[in-house]
Amino acid sequence: MRIEIRPAFDEAVMAAEPAVRKAAAKMLVLLQSLELVDPWKHPGLNFEKLHGMIEPDTGHQLYSLRVTASARAVTCLLSGSTLVLISLHVQHDKAYRKR
Repeated sequence: MRIEIRPAFDEAVMAAEPAVRKAAAKMLVLLQSLELVDPWKHPGLNFEKLHGMIEPDTGHQLYSLRVTASARAVTCLLSGSTLVLISLHVQHDKAYRKR
């Protein structure tokens, strides 16, 4: 599988705390060792479709990958076997908490 990293993802990783940076690097190494169908099967990645969400520039379906317990990467799949890392959301948990 080919991995493409968008500047927003790279910038967010570099601005994140060391534990998130380390986990993102580990996730990248893991993704490079997988075939295109494997992220859906991998229990640690929690590769999930973000229903009703598309990438504005390309119109591709968006997906979420677990980086840490509280950080998620937003991705899309390009034709062929390219996984694009679009953005990183480090406070993912807070989006689902009741206020």
